[in-house]
Amino acid sequence: MQMIATGKAQWAKVLPHQLVTDDKYKDFNYWSLDLVVTDAEKKRLKGLNLRPYHKDDGETETNIYKFLRKEVTAKGKENGAPTVVDSDKNPWNNGELGNDSVVNVSFYTYDHPKTKKFGLGKGLNAIQVVEHVPFAGAGGVSEFDATEGAVTAEF
Repeated sequence: MQMIATGKAQWAKVLPHQLVTDDKYKDFNYWSLDLVVTDAEKKRLKGLNLRPYHKDDGETETNIYKFLRKEVTAKGKENGAPTVVDSDKNPWNNGELGNDSVVNVSFYTYDHPKTKKFGLGKGLNAIQVVEHVPFAGAGGVSEFDATEGAVTAEF
């Protein structure tokens, strides 16, 4: 079943060059996105038997839904990266998605052996970027912008 969820993107790795190939916890390559949703969206998704991410204690529920798209299906078919479009549904060409970009996520659901405990599985199809927050990257120079009263060290 095709569905849409709306929220703020976190840790988006959804562009073709962002394929995750070195996850020690998974034996497959994938693209992914964590979606932080409002309480109302969480209630709607839970009503559809979709469970949010739980903290490491296994008990504490969050407002985060994790979406993955495998590079290759279980039957060996190449998936390719998820489709990413802008708010007008034009192909995305505005760079990587930074945390807190507002997005709509198109996904499909499926049953799996642990459905009763963990809810339906979810597969990532596409992302529509509604409000883009540019990705700043690690170690960006903005972290070192001059601040009033800063002390300069002499070596």
